[in-house]
Amino acid sequence: MRYAKRSDRFRNPKSEIRNTMMLLADTYQNRIDFLKYLPRTDQELIEDLKQGRKKPADCPDIPETLYYPFQVALNADNLLPKFPCLTVPRPGPTGLVEINTPDNDTPILISGNNIHTEDVLSLILATTKSPFFLIFADTKGDTVDMAVVYRTLTAQVISKEVMKSRVLERVFHQEIIIPGLAAGMRDELRKSTGWKVTLGPICAAELPLFLADRWLPPDTKSLLRAGRIQNLGDASS
Repeated sequence: MRYAKRSDRFRNPKSEIRNTMMLLADTYQNRIDFLKYLPRTDQELIEDLKQGRKKPADCPDIPETLYYPFQVALNADNLLPKFPCLTVPRPGPTGLVEINTPDNDTPILISGNNIHTEDVLSLILATTKSPFFLIFADTKGDTVDMAVVYRTLTAQVISKEVMKSRVLERVFHQEIIIPGLAAGMRDELRKSTGWKVTLGPICAAELPLFLADRWLPPDTKSLLRAGRIQNLGDASS
């Protein structure tokens, strides 16, 4: 989610929507790497899935555990919110959020504290009943892509936020999952902390595929209440 102009980062937020009304933020849906989750390269199959000509269950190359994650990722355009390209940072809350009653084996996700980033992750996480620890590091309101550019998201920032949350005291593992756009800080973070640092996807809508069988579908009533089921359909039918 890029800003419209670097020189305009600190303009009055009230004029932001007015001046960028037609320019939508990039949620990186075109960076979802569907082929990565197939045993062989089949671009034609991916196009058939995207166009709705086939469903995951129609494809023998897709394991059953990925039927639902594929359907969520394929539905990214309907799931993810549309919002204007920002000209200023938009800070949201920082710190630890617990999703679906985490336990001591729950994955730990890292992101930045931009309000739109938080909205995107909330909507994606609403499509699963699986538990997660989600940490919003203080990126001064920058989206992850801009936080990497402006260095408001660094190995030190992530380390500080994880330690502050004390989440590692609540799990058996020492693994965190950082955004794909933060790849450049993975080695530094791993060396400075000793943690296992896993590089997640660039687009949040790829998380279901990335986490595969750990991304369990909620019951139908929960999806209906969340308004997320309208275009998901039945991935296995």
